[in-house]
Amino acid sequence: MSEPAVRVVITGMGVMTPLGDSPSELWQRLLAGESALREWPDLAADGYRCTRACRIESFTAEPLRRGRSLALAAARQSLGHAGLPLPPARTGVYIGSTLGESEAFERTPSDDAINLADYMAPSFTDGVRAHFGLTGPQQSLATACAAGNYAVGTAFAALRSGQVPVALAGGVEPFSRLSMVGFSRARAMASDACRPFDVRRNGMILGEGAAMFVLERADDALQRGIEPLAEVVSLGLSCDAFHPTAPQPQGTGMRAAMQAALTIAGITPAQIDWVNAHGTGTRASDAAEAKALHELFSAGLPPVSGSKGALGHALGAASAIELALCVQGLLTQTVPPTPGHEQPEIEGGIACTPEPRPSRLRWVMNNAFAFGGLNSALLLRAWEG
Repeated sequence: MSEPAVRVVITGMGVMTPLGDSPSELWQRLLAGESALREWPDLAADGYRCTRACRIESFTAEPLRRGRSLALAAARQSLGHAGLPLPPARTGVYIGSTLGESEAFERTPSDDAINLADYMAPSFTDGVRAHFGLTGPQQSLATACAAGNYAVGTAFAALRSGQVPVALAGGVEPFSRLSMVGFSRARAMASDACRPFDVRRNGMILGEGAAMFVLERADDALQRGIEPLAEVVSLGLSCDAFHPTAPQPQGTGMRAAMQAALTIAGITPAQIDWVNAHGTGTRASDAAEAKALHELFSAGLPPVSGSKGALGHALGAASAIELALCVQGLLTQTVPPTPGHEQPEIEGGIACTPEPRPSRLRWVMNNAFAFGGLNSALLLRAWEG
């Protein structure tokens, strides 16, 4: 008889977001219906067509190292939360991002002194590892808007296999004018606001932020007297192999990733109590995700929510920040509201949660889908000793 699988849990988390620099502040402000979306005079002054975004106003850092500073701030929070101010040297570091330090890429055409190799996504894992003196394995996941899920899933696998005793994992993305221009030229930016799954949706809004988590084996956490926040159970992955930017219109790859997560966990769709949707507010992505959800949950959808209407799309950090919301939801047994969502499409639409909904939550699915058809679904379970 095979031994039971090692249980992996989250014991600490930290966030830096436009709606708060702690998980509790972010959660309370989201439940209160606040949004970080506003006009930015510096973007208008520089002549950008899109001047609305969700940025962190209260955080200052050296511009070329803004992402690293965000990652370190979130990592310190998570370690303190887990009761590990000095993590074991062999701690693994797994961080997802889309671009790395975007400011460096934006300055390169006029600054020959910048070596872009020092500012790519691996610079975040390098910075966290060096700051805390960690000698365990490190990995950078540049899987675009699914990178946070990929990073946490990679840490989960490393813990299960015994590669590391503790893992720091998450995602980080500083605000990127480069990305904003690219999405704008692709006509993917909203004219005013992000409205996930709403009949009036017309695009995304850019955000920024970081979220980091401490992951441990459940037995180790309990032995040192720490009550886990949530259990990581599985990561389902797939690739559309369809188009560089557009999702497969029928959502087949998205559904495959969600089904893979369920199969690995050994549960059925009926057991999912809440889906935190990718919900970018773009017509193509939301439509494909809606089809995937309806097909997977053909017997009836669980509550579905999304936070990008309040936080914007933080690209490589988005699914990590949303994972923190999933943990908060499990801890408080509450599904959060979906800012920007008011009216679902009549046929095939998704009616997202309009306000906080107290619910019995045991299983939650965190969806994240990226350009290139990179699909991910991470499953969490409420901690049950």
